Amino acid sequence: MSGTPSRPVDDSERALGFARASMSRWLSPALLLDTAVRVGISELLGSYADKREAMAALPAAPPTDLSGQDELWFDYVSDLGDGFDSTYTMASLLAAPGLELDGSPAPRGQLLVMGGDQCYPTPSITGYENKLIGPYRAALPTAPPGPDGQPAPPKLFVLPGNHDWYDGLTAFMRVFCQRSTIGGWRTEQTRSYFAVKLPHRWWLLGIDIQFDSYIDDPQRRYFLDVAEQMQPGDAVILCSAKPSWVSTGEGNAEAFAVLDYFERTVIRKAGARVRVSLSGDLHHYARYRQADGDTQKFTAGGGGAYLSATHHLPEHLVLPPPASRAPSKTDPPAHYQLETSFPDARTSRRLAAGIVRLPAFAPGLVGLLGGIHLLLALVIGATAGAGTPRAAGRLDAIADGLRDASTGALFAGLVDNVPGLALSLGVLGAGVALTKSGRTARGLAAGAAHAVAQLLLAAGLLAAVVAVAGPLPGTWLLAGVLPLVTVLGGLAAVELLAGYLWLADRFAGLNTNELFAAQGIADYKNLLRLHIGPDGSLTIYPVGIRRVPKRWRFTPHAAPGEPWFTPVDRRVDPFLIEPPVSIAHGGLPAVPYQHARGDDAEPASS
Repeated sequence: MSGTPSRPVDDSERALGFARASMSRWLSPALLLDTAVRVGISELLGSYADKREAMAALPAAPPTDLSGQDELWFDYVSDLGDGFDSTYTMASLLAAPGLELDGSPAPRGQLLVMGGDQCYPTPSITGYENKLIGPYRAALPTAPPGPDGQPAPPKLFVLPGNHDWYDGLTAFMRVFCQRSTIGGWRTEQTRSYFAVKLPHRWWLLGIDIQFDSYIDDPQRRYFLDVAEQMQPGDAVILCSAKPSWVSTGEGNAEAFAVLDYFERTVIRKAGARVRVSLSGDLHHYARYRQADGDTQKFTAGGGGAYLSATHHLPEHLVLPPPASRAPSKTDPPAHYQLETSFPDARTSRRLAAGIVRLPAFAPGLVGLLGGIHLLLALVIGATAGAGTPRAAGRLDAIADGLRDASTGALFAGLVDNVPGLALSLGVLGAGVALTKSGRTARGLAAGAAHAVAQLLLAAGLLAAVVAVAGPLPGTWLLAGVLPLVTVLGGLAAVELLAGYLWLADRFAGLNTNELFAAQGIADYKNLLRLHIGPDGSLTIYPVGIRRVPKRWRFTPHAAPGEPWFTPVDRRVDPFLIEPPVSIAHGGLPAVPYQHARGDDAEPASS
């Protein structure tokens, strides 16, 4: 896996050792079933066998020390292991010797942080190879030369996201925690978390919060040891796999409890301060700025996965929220304001309307819902034909039942028999479950309305098709009705689902993630290039890509070290999403830590 030939051995892409992947089809029935099974197993086993506890037996890598440099460039990217087009586009930017940003060159980072979800939808060695290792190796096949002309591989640090956890971190540990190479990058960590000592009293900490649940004790002890090396007034860049601060603005008062606990009991206890928080998980760019300070919180999950919406982001946050069960006893809550998002809210709403193309995005779903329409047609027909004179032949009875039944009888067939009632209740349950808010009145009403609309569509479409095919004799009626019901029903049901997703997002704020995940939008990507200058200030360059190339030319005969693919249909055109964000170190005074009752108590799992 870590063997990286300078070029492919022949002109075939098969020599690359990986397959170019397409974007995950999130409403594909097979993918949904497989992912649901893996998620269930992972959450069950994670409750009894936390892989982080086993990591305590491995030697912990000491903090990587880069503090001796006068300045340092480094990069951050997250949510990156999905379709080749988007993943390789971002890899090519990270691999390039430099980017022209804000009128001046921004050289390639000496270290790269991958912030979570390196493989979609679930992790495996093959998945990592095809969706992450292969594209990054193709973008930077060999380590670039250093000032002395010798290979100087950029350092690579990786956090696991929830998708990396779905196999209990087994593949993650094999790929990222053995100090191997991924193309020109070299992994440094031995556990799923890390610490880097940066120039001018900056620190980079990456914590593993599993499924946003808690900080395990070996990890906490590791960071307490790291904190002993900090000095009062040091500044911290804290990386986590989920922007829990956003969840607090969406009504989850306990979402920020884990990060708040870590900051209070580890970082602020050492007299240091978190000046910048970095996270992915949400596949867009968003920046929140502290209203009465200069602390910044970035969501930068644009490394390759489908685009997430921005038009429901909360404009104002209070951290920790007053409703939290474990607020700090010493520090007042901080207020944060949304400064920038990419894409902006207006563009995000416009992109939501693309769900109208859902049948093309999820052909498997068309087949599944078409099959449900077929079952409903058979059940309704069998019920209507149960008392016909030709009931001796089952198919004849169904055909005659459909031919002779009134429209009202077809609709009644959904509930006046056991099979029809069971199917109808199944559709109703699925509709409510889809909202993911079925325990609320809003979620229950939206889900039930969608399910009833699907059932009415099934009966109404069946009545229309029977009316058209009615002249067909005998069982030939079924030969005309059943294929039409399956095909038309599948298409109509998926379009109705698309309409529900759009309406639920627009008017109830529900299913926004499903609305965008179903479209698999590969465009509107982002990464962060960060620079610690000689004066100790940190400058963050938010780099965006509006459109990623969709066609690539394989270039096996290029010079050693050159990328293996070049775009054909459009150039990769990075730009600054907003002006660079500068944070002065400023010789900050120590932040006194005052022990208060309850501050060392770990919050309940969220």
